[in-house]
Amino acid sequence: MATPTVYVSSATGQVGGAVARQLRSLGWEVHTTTRNPSSSAAKSLASIGVKVLGGDWTNEAALSAAIAGCTVVFMNLMPDLADIASELKAAETILRIAKAAGGVSHIVYSGAITPSAPPEFGPDHFLTRGLQSKTKIEQAVRDAGFEYWTILRPGYFMTNLVRPKVHLLYPGAAESGVFNLAFNPDTPLGLIDPEDIAAFAVEAFRHPRKANEKVVTLVGETVAVDVALEMVSKMAGRAIRRVYLPEEELGDTLAKNPRMYLQVLMRDLFRDVDVDEAKSWGITMSSFVDFLAREKKEVEDTYRPAGTD
Repeated sequence: MATPTVYVSSATGQVGGAVARQLRSLGWEVHTTTRNPSSSAAKSLASIGVKVLGGDWTNEAALSAAIAGCTVVFMNLMPDLADIASELKAAETILRIAKAAGGVSHIVYSGAITPSAPPEFGPDHFLTRGLQSKTKIEQAVRDAGFEYWTILRPGYFMTNLVRPKVHLLYPGAAESGVFNLAFNPDTPLGLIDPEDIAAFAVEAFRHPRKANEKVVTLVGETVAVDVALEMVSKMAGRAIRRVYLPEEELGDTLAKNPRMYLQVLMRDLFRDVDVDEAKSWGITMSSFVDFLAREKKEVEDTYRPAGTD
């Protein structure tokens, strides 16, 4: 039997990187494209045998070369807040090229746990438009005509609370030890380890019939925001103060840091999540404490006060 070959998008990122590493550990061939093949992440992939080609998702020649000879495509796309429509365009391009390649039989798409934003955000809000794009991508995957398709809907990444993501989502919090939050203290976070997302993707690759036409919500553990940050505090060995902003103060804060709208979106997102399909796959997912223990040094380094060794 020929060795399977997989095109993995965003392989220099957390989820794509985990997928690439897990596939290589099985001896599968992995291809990817990246804007910067000389980056440390790209070189790390190349060192384990990943075929890395230069080019972004608008570079059809690079995508065609990377997808040529592949039997499976893993699609994991990042939104561009400056051009929300670019994510859908990239997905459509990848699907079209994969279909034209002739050998691809299975598409696995990792998107978002929620298909739509709350009505109060309005039709022009960047989150509304971004989530609409993900919904359209899901439909494009279903309609693309491949023999098998699988959609993964991951929850809130555990890695969002360590560097580099924590600096983007919670500016200044890791350095100061103070989180200014639009969450409520008891807001449930449906947490998922990116390594577990990859494990589900790999399981889908290995058993395409079982995974065919499945939409799988991925939450390893649900933990209240305040509890999660206290767990981070204990692992980091540093006090972390949580400031829950009253509604009357949110307007100015959201204007300065639009990414905080994600917290508003998630206030009720994980209160009633159906994970029965994920459980039926028999994959053990990490608890948050297990993740923190595994990443202990990264947690400590993330929250080490400036000027200390």
